Amino acid sequence: MWLKKRYLLRHGDEQVTATIARNGGGLAVQLDDGPLRPVDAAMVMNGRALSLRLGNRSHLVHLTHRAEPGRLEATAVGRFLDLLVVDELRALALDTEAGGSAGGVLKAEIPGVVVDVLVEPGAIVAKGDPVMIVEAMKMQNELVAPTAGTVVEVPAAKGQSVNAGQTLVVIEAHEG
Repeated sequence: MWLKKRYLLRHGDEQVTATIARNGGGLAVQLDDGPLRPVDAAMVMNGRALSLRLGNRSHLVHLTHRAEPGRLEATAVGRFLDLLVVDELRALALDTEAGGSAGGVLKAEIPGVVVDVLVEPGAIVAKGDPVMIVEAMKMQNELVAPTAGTVVEVPAAKGQSVNAGQTLVVIEAHEG
């Protein structure tokens, strides 16, 4: 059985989803919706580089860890990349912190199940107040209000499965 973990690789405005899959001693990588491809990987040079073999091609990727968690500088095939490497849940948190939801609409970033609804229509919330708990990938995630305002709609209910992009809470923003 393959055990899979998904990561988001961000470089500037570009984003790639990388799925790393393990099956016993085997390792495979899938980029975005591409095929799952076997890969041999090993850390070399005291953890400063990654040796990769994909098919019949070998690559040496030089890595420099930055102070910010998840931030790496990578150089491969003569190309320099400033990467932010995060798993899906951390990406969701970063998007929420940065106001990733449009206006006062909180949407599911990844599929999950609503564990608890913490607000109801008419409730006054401040930006960052917890409004819902969603379980995704066997972890409970506290979702927060993207803006201060009044809750006008909560279309997701406790126990409901939600898909990525589905509206969970709608908040009418307060002025000022």
